[in-house]
Amino acid sequence: MKKILSGLVGLAAVLALAGCGNHKLTVGSTTKKPSGMVAVIKGKTTKGAKLSYQIEGKSKKTVKNTDGAYIIEIPATTKTQKVTVTSKAGNDVLTKKITVKKMAALENYHKFATNYNQAVIGMSLSKDTQKKAQELAAAQKKAKNASTTSAAKAKAEIAKLPAAQQKKALAKLAAQQKEMLALQKEAKEVQTAMASAKKKNKDKLLPTTLTNGVQNVITTKNYTVRANYQDKNLMGLTLIVPTKAMKHKDRQKDFGTAFALLTTEVGAKPKSVMKQFTKLQKDAKNSSSTSTTTHVIKSNGVKFQVGYSTTHLYIYITK
Repeated sequence: MKKILSGLVGLAAVLALAGCGNHKLTVGSTTKKPSGMVAVIKGKTTKGAKLSYQIEGKSKKTVKNTDGAYIIEIPATTKTQKVTVTSKAGNDVLTKKITVKKMAALENYHKFATNYNQAVIGMSLSKDTQKKAQELAAAQKKAKNASTTSAAKAKAEIAKLPAAQQKKALAKLAAQQKEMLALQKEAKEVQTAMASAKKKNKDKLLPTTLTNGVQNVITTKNYTVRANYQDKNLMGLTLIVPTKAMKHKDRQKDFGTAFALLTTEVGAKPKSVMKQFTKLQKDAKNSSSTSTTTHVIKSNGVKFQVGYSTTHLYIYITK
């Protein structure tokens, strides 16, 4: 019996050593450049091995091992990132170090989200309300540059003028006060209309605050907007559209509006981008390609990578 147990223990040891000898971990190139919003690390390891990765200065994360294959996506940032991939098979541990290159940010996220939301709300207002809003903006700008003298002080100043000039000055002051009251009334009307528009379009508005990472920031039936937010920076955007939506005029218009607004707020030229995109759409109808990053549009330093799968259109927006 002892001989049998001894033989089994010896066999287990041999198998363990054999397993260690076959243990592998590949990562491809050790320097990765972000494509779209992320840098992709993919490779092979031993089936059943426990995988993890750690970005320098951050906590370790586990990785799914699918029959010896794995994929890790590292969100792009404005700084170079050092990543360590670890594979553990039994007591044997293998590590690989990868450098992920830095990437330029598109925009300050808060500024981008504020301007985008204002545009969405503004477009849903009536033409009359839009006109009033523009007039109010101009009046506010004028008021900032004008004297903030109170009505009582203004009258006191007028009282010091010669009698012949007082009547004209008082009439001018009365006209200014009347105009101010009218503007205050219009301001209330515009604020009410904007509040209503904001409520109506809540699903199309961007959140003004985010946590670091890649996440969906707008989700509607006609399109989804995904963002890579890193330390106040908007690193990249992905506009995802069901191909079914592109076959309906109203749904296509909804997507087109969002695309044009995103293009504008990241500093690109919407007319140029939309013209190039329309051409790509026509070309895609005659293509059987399912790649999601095959076509590139550039405008004012902003890059739009356009691709199609069997079910969705993808537009990756980066610098």
